Amino acid sequence: ESEENDRRDWDSTNARQLLQYTAQSKHANTVFGFELGNEVTHKGKVENVTRLVNAYAELRHIIDETWSSNENSQHKPKILGPASTGQSITTKLLNALGKHVDIATYHKYHGGGKSESLVRYAESTSIIQHPKNFHGISSTVNKYMDEPEVWVGEGAMAYNSGRQSITDSFIGSFWFTNLLGAMSKSRPHTVYCRQALVGGYYELISHETMEAMPDYWIAHLWKKLVGSKAIGPIISPRREDSPQKYTFGCCEGPGSDTLLIHAFCAKGESSNPMFVVTNFDKKSSFNLNITVGTKITKYILTGKGGSRDSRSVVLNGKLLTIENGRLPEIDGEHTDDLLIALPPASISFVTVHGFQVDECVPPAAAAVTGIAPIVYTSSVSLEDQHQFATSDGRDVVPYVASESEMNYPAPFPEVQRFVLVQMLALAGAVFFAFLLCSRKRRRQSR
Repeated sequence: ESEENDRRDWDSTNARQLLQYTAQSKHANTVFGFELGNEVTHKGKVENVTRLVNAYAELRHIIDETWSSNENSQHKPKILGPASTGQSITTKLLNALGKHVDIATYHKYHGGGKSESLVRYAESTSIIQHPKNFHGISSTVNKYMDEPEVWVGEGAMAYNSGRQSITDSFIGSFWFTNLLGAMSKSRPHTVYCRQALVGGYYELISHETMEAMPDYWIAHLWKKLVGSKAIGPIISPRREDSPQKYTFGCCEGPGSDTLLIHAFCAKGESSNPMFVVTNFDKKSSFNLNITVGTKITKYILTGKGGSRDSRSVVLNGKLLTIENGRLPEIDGEHTDDLLIALPPASISFVTVHGFQVDECVPPAAAAVTGIAPIVYTSSVSLEDQHQFATSDGRDVVPYVASESEMNYPAPFPEVQRFVLVQMLALAGAVFFAFLLCSRKRRRQSR
């Protein structure tokens, strides 16, 4: 079957008609980009890389031709790919395709939903992702692309539709939260497209009840509160910190760390920092002392009843629900008490007010106000101060595609490098439908 597919060039007839229609329609300026195919080399479906390169080159020609003919077109869609799985095959494909794609995409899961080992994985600190898990792909993209940018175009904790009571519960949110934080340390990763909006047990919206799952609220708060720049490494106040970037505490891996702190520039705040704190320990609380600033706004999330297995989320003591299709008001608790009690099994978003971080000040504002660079030491202490290195402006926080696009549609100039997973999947299905049709015809002819 693989050999048969490799003897066939891509029949772009239907794709060309779709793109021509789109380019002349009112949607011409709302399409961010197109991805050609979906895991096309997985399990030997297509092995001839040269034919795949030719298909991408043809797609580029079609887009250039169709969008250039529309006088009202304000931008030309980008090309994404190869939508591959695994570092080795992604490296192989980008070696050939790097010059033909604007944004590299790959798929990343961390286990199979049907595997019993996933249960043990979810109950241990192995659930916490380390930035080095993304560095291999980052190095590949930097090597083979002139203007490197990479998305996790499809991802979740587990493939095979996830696993009930794990990927759809609050325990999975510890994985999701720390994954976004770890990914922000591995440039040029910029976008994480979550699998899936609805469907399976890794969904953000339950296909059974249409209620929001815990990871939906993580995505919602991330979009609302976290800015576009990460500050310093991930730190753990429970042991002596290393000033080296991309480390947990003193060591390379998470070890037994159950409390981790990610620092970012706060969204909508011109110079203030904010922290995303995960306390994975299901029995122990933790007191976090913010040693700078004048006030804080805190959003403390727990599973209903304090359970990590809950499919419902409580924010500052109030159950989060969507009623009549409307999101609730998401208001943090404002306080001048800088000592925060973090409950067991909790995820917290904390914005610090009255403290200026030079990395978070827009360059234009810094020039006008004459802000001098400051040496940034940790704003977090347990019993003593923990220092951590300042980022050099290169760390980027990923946007969460599925959630942000669904609830906060924005005109194209405001959409910062994200696109619905569903749109990419649709494009891939159309572009490679001929593969499925050819298989069906061959089976019928046998």
